[in-house]
Amino acid sequence: MIIGIDVGGTNTDAAIVSDEIKTIKLPNEAGIGGILKEISKEANLIEEKVVVSTSWPLNLIISKFSEYRTLSLVVPGPGLNYSEYGEVVKGYVNHRGDVVEDIDEYEIAATFRENSYDNVAISSKFSVRNGSLEEKIAEIVRNYVDDYRIALSHYAGGMNFPARIHTTVVNAKIKETVFRLTELIKKYAGDFYYFKGDGGIIPYSIALNNPSELYNSSPAAVALGAVYLTGEKNALVVDIGGTSTDFVEVVDGMPKIVEGIELAGRKTLIRCVDSVSIPFGGDSVVENGKLTPISSKSLAFGGEKFTLTDALNCAGYEIGDYRASRKFECDVESVLNQFVSLAATTVKEIGCDKIIGTGYLAPYLISEVAKAAKVDCIIPDHYESANAVGVAVSRVSMTLYVRIDTEKGFAAYNGHTEPCPFKPGSLPDDEQLLDVAREKVVEVAKRFGARDEELGKVKTVYFNSFTVVRGGMKRGVIADVIVQIEPGIRYGGI
Repeated sequence: MIIGIDVGGTNTDAAIVSDEIKTIKLPNEAGIGGILKEISKEANLIEEKVVVSTSWPLNLIISKFSEYRTLSLVVPGPGLNYSEYGEVVKGYVNHRGDVVEDIDEYEIAATFRENSYDNVAISSKFSVRNGSLEEKIAEIVRNYVDDYRIALSHYAGGMNFPARIHTTVVNAKIKETVFRLTELIKKYAGDFYYFKGDGGIIPYSIALNNPSELYNSSPAAVALGAVYLTGEKNALVVDIGGTSTDFVEVVDGMPKIVEGIELAGRKTLIRCVDSVSIPFGGDSVVENGKLTPISSKSLAFGGEKFTLTDALNCAGYEIGDYRASRKFECDVESVLNQFVSLAATTVKEIGCDKIIGTGYLAPYLISEVAKAAKVDCIIPDHYESANAVGVAVSRVSMTLYVRIDTEKGFAAYNGHTEPCPFKPGSLPDDEQLLDVAREKVVEVAKRFGARDEELGKVKTVYFNSFTVVRGGMKRGVIADVIVQIEPGIRYGGI
């Protein structure tokens, strides 16, 4: 049995997946604690595997990016001007992973005596090859800021330094939210996993250090859920939520992914589902006969505003307290046509032969959208909570950045240095280097509780190696490798 939970903009959905599927939907006012209490009536949360998707709260924070005061401490090394990215401080790790210049502890402390910040991002240029300077700075910063408000760049990985700095700033802004959510979930579920924006899952302890991996996870969740529930490998998923409607293209059974998205005007290292959204859903308020991007609880569910859901009730459907909806007079045909036309136009622009409808309004609107777009459509069982189903059936996925230097006799895994797996001065070939990286990423996943059947194929994302030659002699090999346990759907063995 696996339990999947997705926190959306309006509702929180849960799916209990075993030989059969049971779903639960609660309004967000109940909080994640409310959904966990409901689930505990059906399953033992301590004993069962729990996976949580929480992209909506993170998206909300990022939408208010400038409201969270972040101190970005940047350690680029001598001669490099990174002042536009934050407060430049002393220290330098070179390209080989050697600490060439130590930090100035008084300089770090002085920064905090002069200013006050909500959170701190610490980024050293080559920290993915040696993160020790970032750790030393963090020790000082903890005297002024709680640990759950401090983000270190070596956890984000990637050699694009400007993008890693900005990813670390994003992590600093959202880390406290993920930390507090984690503490709440642990009260009910013990160890659990978070669902990532690329469709894989990671242990919560890893997510706490790189929470930006959770960004935009809900569209990925609904795509995997749609594939699992329908068996369709190539389609466009149209998910009608309360706040918005998401469109996610599925190719060969997986949602399309975009690398290095931009947030707040700067490129990041975030890898997530490539989705399109329109700001209209079941809770979109109708004003002057037109849909607006303002969301409010529908009259049919005890609210005070007339919404798209209420318009459907006036058109003859019976959703919630449909009688409350029908007390309001409105040109409902015009309202419904507005939504259908916009959704169908989006479908046409993306291009597809078939759409899969999910979300609680799918049975009422998807066939009309498909007809207007001139495509086929499917509405699966459990359409209203396909997002939670997708979270439950996903596999463990991890990315590992590996640096091996046999001349100096060390290896670095996501910035944490260890003794080299090869003898000093040895000359391993490419396949031996790749084997070490593949074995290491699987070892890390298993260390956090992943079982063999939960792990997908290990993919090589990047590989480069060269032989170090000094004085006409081969002294060793340096290799940079990025490997990933690929995300996907876990079939069987639930």
